[in-house]
This record gives sequence, structure tokens and C-alpha cells, in this order.
Amino acid sequence: MGKTNIAVIGIGNILMKDEGVGCHAANLLLSEYEFEPDIAIIDGGTTGTDLLPYLEEHDRIIILDAVEFGQEAGFIGSIENDDILTRLTTKMSMHHLGITDVLSTAKLLNIVPSQMFLLGMQPKDLSVGMELTEETKKRLPRMLEVAVMKLEEWGVKVKKKPD
Repeated sequence: MGKTNIAVIGIGNILMKDEGVGCHAANLLLSEYEFEPDIAIIDGGTTGTDLLPYLEEHDRIIILDAVEFGQEAGFIGSIENDDILTRLTTKMSMHHLGITDVLSTAKLLNIVPSQMFLLGMQPKDLSVGMELTEETKKRLPRMLEVAVMKLEEWGVKVKKKPD
């Protein structure tokens, strides 16, 4: 049976302020939106190679993360497919080594999803603390909008949950 499922994986360390933006974004998608057909939304935290089964089980993956783009705080950018491995060279924390390892291992095992979309936000502060900075909080709705647009492009009907 071929892979047909879609997953959104938020990664990062929520104990390091903006480093956790991917996890926060994934949890907001889960709590604020409905999807048809259902998609998997995973708070991947800093799990590293534990994400391999998700890559194997899903054909299309959106990864939400804090990414060092060399831009101003709150900048939102995306990297797709093979470019993710080649461009994710600046290690911001321990999990970045993990995601690079996961993608390299998935490639060796021939379990890379047919489409991967890394949606990242330039962090401002990676110090210890559980709160996102104001700059990141302000840009989080735009990050969600871009994720929703990509899901819709992939044929998912997305609807905001009633308040």
C-alpha cells in the first residue's frame, strides 16, 4: 500500500523560548483548525530519530521549526524537499543535529516522503524560558497561515474551529 497520508510535525525545545516555535505552532494548528481528510499533527519536540516512523508512514510532511535564516527575528521562510538537508547547516540547538540525522537516515532507508516542506521562523531569543518572545508571538499567526495554505495546496480542506 502506498503512502498517502499527510503529517505536520512541530519540532523544537519549548524550554528555550523561540526555539520551541515549531511545537507551539503545531499545537495551535491542532487546537484551532479542523482538517478534511484528517491529518496527523505531531509535537515532535526534540525527539530526533524517533521521528523516522512518521516519515515512513506519511507521504507528505510539513516540518515547523525555528530556523537560522540570517534574517530579522520573526522572518518566515520555507525550504522544500532535498534543499532541506543542504540548507539546514546552522545548528541552533541539539535537535537540529537530530533532524538532519533523521532526514539523512530516511534517505538511506529509502523512506523519505515524496514531499517535504520545512516552514521556519527566525528566532530572536534561544535562552532558557518557556515563553515565546513578543516578535515570535506576533508572527505565529502568519506561520499558521502559510502552513494552512500548503495543506490546502495538497488538497486538505482546512476550517477554523468555532470559538
